[in-house]
Amino acid sequence: MLAFGLVRAVFLAPLVGAEGVFLSERERWVGGSFSDLRFSRFVGGWVWIRIHSQMRLLFLNRSARCFLGGANRVVVETCNWLQADGHTVALAFDDGGDHEVECPVYRLPSCLDAAERWAALHQVIGEFRPDLVSLHVADAMEVCAPLLRSVPAALFVHDQSLCCASGDRMTRGFVSCHRAHGVGCLFHNYWSGCGGKNPLGNWRRWRRVERWHPIVAAERLRFQVASEFMRQSLEENGCPRERIDIVPLYAEGAVALGALEPGMILCPSRLVQGKGVQVLIAALGLLRDLSWQLVIAGDGPHRRALEMKAETLGLTSRIRFLGEIKPAELDGWYTRCAIVAFPVLRPEPFGLVGIEALAAEKPIVAFTGGAVGEWLKPEETGIAVEERTPAAFAAALRRLLQDPTLLLRMSEATRRHSPQYAREEYLKRLIQSYARTIDRWHGR
Repeated sequence: MLAFGLVRAVFLAPLVGAEGVFLSERERWVGGSFSDLRFSRFVGGWVWIRIHSQMRLLFLNRSARCFLGGANRVVVETCNWLQADGHTVALAFDDGGDHEVECPVYRLPSCLDAAERWAALHQVIGEFRPDLVSLHVADAMEVCAPLLRSVPAALFVHDQSLCCASGDRMTRGFVSCHRAHGVGCLFHNYWSGCGGKNPLGNWRRWRRVERWHPIVAAERLRFQVASEFMRQSLEENGCPRERIDIVPLYAEGAVALGALEPGMILCPSRLVQGKGVQVLIAALGLLRDLSWQLVIAGDGPHRRALEMKAETLGLTSRIRFLGEIKPAELDGWYTRCAIVAFPVLRPEPFGLVGIEALAAEKPIVAFTGGAVGEWLKPEETGIAVEERTPAAFAAALRRLLQDPTLLLRMSEATRRHSPQYAREEYLKRLIQSYARTIDRWHGR
């Protein structure tokens, strides 16, 4: 809850709300203290004071489970942590599945048009009465206009689907695209190869972004991104820098659940083509002379093709597919592995795996591009691979597999960089961003 007060001279006057209504004793001090007071503005001899206390936060996401990608895990864990910190939190979702959050949940009907979606969400807002709505799905854009008239809202942009019909803002050669969304994208879908081969499919995806895109100009909406790379992407599409907060994600040290296994390479990844796991497998096919084992944690539509590739290369006995696993189980694999592989081909919006490797004190081998350079320190915490080929990735892996001294030095270096991605730092930045969002919405 956000409350306001007045002071005159050196004494505190009774606290009043934003509309001048006196607050009850409970409303005044829930989660607040004198150390929380922040001077806001001076009017007629009175100083308005804002109390930074517990907020009522409604999260909107597709899922309430940690599965189905890193963004879902971030939402679930953020809800749980903020709830534990004393904030009043709820999560609205519409995938129809189970939930793994400790806060109250609201199940929204799926497959509704924009008007029906807003009606369902408006009912939730009326019941929960949040101080702020935290949006984590791109198609929430369809309800943003009426939402922003009702309550402060912040959109956490996890990927580039808001600004690009292909979703990745890159050309056929995996080069970042810096063109703003527009009619020209329909032409470049074919000329630069950034779209699909189906003209109707390209048109539908472009129209979807065209519907979402005007929300970038909505003055009351604040944006949150995990990297400078993503802030640049929004700026290139017309979003003012002052409305974008960088909130880097978090990683906590893995709990030791097993002994280190020399030569073990861990690749946590969703199994889709843009994640580049096929390049990693091809790279390891060039390292048959070395002792290694690859563990792939994750699932997706590309899994069968990857299994067949491993079989074709005769690597089945050295590659293990775990499928989708829980975060706690993944921690155990971080403990056991010697190297973390991040062969993502697209410009990565952030790369949660990268900071998880830092927290686990493991060196990482990754293709450059996107936000990778914001957490990977080349030749210090890992090896950055410029050329997106199996041979280049294999050469980087070979260096670490053959040089235990280099491996140890890079593992030790990770300790100097992981604290900036601690959970506490992430939550502090997030709450600061929420406070700015609420202030802007109320015109303060």
